[in-house]
Amino acid sequence: ESNEEEELDNIVNISIPVRYEAEIHFTRITNINFYEVYSTGHVPSSVRNLNDIGPEFNFTIKITTGSIPLNTAFVTIQFPELTKAQNQLMYLTGVDTDQANGVTCDATINPLKIGEQPYSASFKEENFRSTKELNCETAICNTINCWLKDLNLKGDYFVNVSTRIWNGTFAASTFQALQLVARAEIDTLDPKIFVISNNKLNIPLAILKPDGKSEVPIGILIGSVIAGLLLLTALIALLWKLGFFKRNYDKLLKNEEENGETTELN
Repeated sequence: ESNEEEELDNIVNISIPVRYEAEIHFTRITNINFYEVYSTGHVPSSVRNLNDIGPEFNFTIKITTGSIPLNTAFVTIQFPELTKAQNQLMYLTGVDTDQANGVTCDATINPLKIGEQPYSASFKEENFRSTKELNCETAICNTINCWLKDLNLKGDYFVNVSTRIWNGTFAASTFQALQLVARAEIDTLDPKIFVISNNKLNIPLAILKPDGKSEVPIGILIGSVIAGLLLLTALIALLWKLGFFKRNYDKLLKNEEENGETTELN
């Protein structure tokens, strides 16, 4: 009996969760990769249409399924909408999906009703010199939630997002170059079982300001002053060693003596 009890005590139940690669490919396409803004550019204070906001920045999220049967997937898209100082960044003007294939999204389109009524825009000056990216960590983001239902094997699904970039924010701000970065993420209905290896995307737009002034760090200024003083000290020491100052001093004394003799003769 004791042997039977010991054998029972040695029994361990091991549970190994089974996970499957969902075989979903998640990619994106954008209409532009960068654009330039100038401080002297015209920025209308009364926005009457979408063109008054700034350039179009449109991107498409593509979802390609594989040979693993999946019923549902979720896509979350986030884009920088406001700076910390409440300046506008990206303005959502449209979200197009293939609803016939079971793709639907929840988003607020054109919340300011631009085109239907004038909008009075104002922009605060901000310093972005030390900012490399305006993303969901450094700015305030808006979210688009999408659902993909009844997915077919080896099918393609699309979410098309249309935005405008607020020119006024970047024309009023100080910087030379930065990136405006939206992001997207996809998950299955049960991500613990069906895993998507590369389920996150960054959607960057480089913004360049050719007339932006660069700021020289204070450390470089101090270092330059110290280096200049050291160079001047070394130069003076070298000239002293070569006798430059002594020769000039002797020449000055000789000229004074000659001037004194001339005065006495007169």
